[in-house]
Amino acid sequence: MSLICYAKGDLFELTKKASRGPVLLAHACNCKGVWGGGIAFAFKQRFYSAYKLYHNYCLQFKLNPKKLLGTSLLLPVSPKDRGFIRGIGEQIIIVCLFTSVMGEETENEIASNTENAMIDLKKQLSDPKFVGNEQVRDILNHADDSADKLLINMPKINAGIFSVPWSLTEQALLKSKLPCRVFVL
Repeated sequence: MSLICYAKGDLFELTKKASRGPVLLAHACNCKGVWGGGIAFAFKQRFYSAYKLYHNYCLQFKLNPKKLLGTSLLLPVSPKDRGFIRGIGEQIIIVCLFTSVMGEETENEIASNTENAMIDLKKQLSDPKFVGNEQVRDILNHADDSADKLLINMPKINAGIFSVPWSLTEQALLKSKLPCRVFVL
């Protein structure tokens, strides 16, 4: 099986279907705590609780947001979120991949940050003790699948607001050796 598979459709349709295990929804994030445009804004509209956790996390790095580059943050969603559906929402994990401070890096730097963020994600999925959020740790600890079988679902990250050619991001994803499903409309 290829590490990257492509699916035509809306990433958020996954939040409406029953799942036996964790549903990981990943997107590229800036390090300033802003989900103001593109797919990030769509995440914010559906999962505001995750946005608040992300925003507050970024505030801890306000003096040096570059420290977040190449890392990932795993967040739960809340029953109060607009996109939460009982029976599936309890399994949703939002994955923030810190690939750019605020779009100021070169394409190659963003691709490198993506690779490092995916490697950090792999570390957290392989050993949930590295996950900062207790609710997410519980979801992962009760998962039937091992980390290398969990599918990372995402849009074509970095290709929108960060304007990175998809081929660069695709290579970064392949280097992480994590299975990804990329949604295209």
